[in-house]
Amino acid sequence: MSAIHAFASASANPLLVVTRLLLGLFLVWLGVTKLVPGWGIHEGDATLLMSVFTGGKIDGQVGMYLLGGVQVITGLTLCIVPALKMSFIFLWILMGLYVALGVLHTSELVEKNFPTPLAQLIIRNCLLTLAALAVAAYTIKVAAPTAKPTAK
Repeated sequence: MSAIHAFASASANPLLVVTRLLLGLFLVWLGVTKLVPGWGIHEGDATLLMSVFTGGKIDGQVGMYLLGGVQVITGLTLCIVPALKMSFIFLWILMGLYVALGVLHTSELVEKNFPTPLAQLIIRNCLLTLAALAVAAYTIKVAAPTAKPTAK
């Protein structure tokens, strides 16, 4: 490991670990609020989204459980270093779901030139997902061992 990688991992590791764990735990909490009926703020939007995605073939409530499960799994994989590469897949799935929610509800996102609570929810989730992607990418980059060239 080069001196730069050693310094980066030693100096950034505590803050990186705390940030990654907090983002992961927050995603777990968001998922748990969807898995427990009555806890979610925008349960109707999540059920509608999942019903539209599946063409009505899957009940909206079951779809909300799937969305909550994806959020819980994403948060857990973000907290576990060996599973960070797998968290990329789940983070991109979540980003796609949030963007699709915004596209499906474009008429409901602005009210009197101000973002509605649904728009604020979508923006918050997109920003959190982007932050989690950045932290996971940096963790993988810093933790990756560098291969030393072998001279013959």
